Amino acid sequence: MEAIIPGLSLSGREWLSLCIDLTLLIGIFMLWLTWYRNGKRQQAMEQLLATTAAQLDEATRHLAEATHSMQQLKSRQEQSQAPGRPVEKQATAQRVQSRTDSPRPTFNDAPPPQNSTQATMILRMHREGDRPETIADRLDMPLAQVKLMLKLHASSTATAAR
Repeated sequence: MEAIIPGLSLSGREWLSLCIDLTLLIGIFMLWLTWYRNGKRQQAMEQLLATTAAQLDEATRHLAEATHSMQQLKSRQEQSQAPGRPVEKQATAQRVQSRTDSPRPTFNDAPPPQNSTQATMILRMHREGDRPETIADRLDMPLAQVKLMLKLHASSTATAAR
């Protein structure tokens, strides 16, 4: 080894000390590199969590809007079924009858109208016979959200029927 580095005469202990020092420096560098990479991973994870939290807030807001819309619809139905308003009841029955008499168009590949809320789009597509998976794909939303909306609507109509 003394021939590799001319003019440097080191004893066995000094070589051992030099190897230990180099090993420690390499170890410290590797620890720093690991710390740096973990910091970058943590930042990416925090950004992902922030994005997910924003999406969850938006989904919660949509669910609240849908629940509110369903409650309004339910109250309108209860008002129209009140015994003091037979004229409105007949008009509503005629509108429903005219809707059922006309052939229903099929919208298998057409995008849903942009001016309606997600809840009404989900309920409309479900009435037209689309499966929840199809609805979720067409509306580009989670399947669980579609199923939840359909369950909420089913429970509210069951409650209204009682």
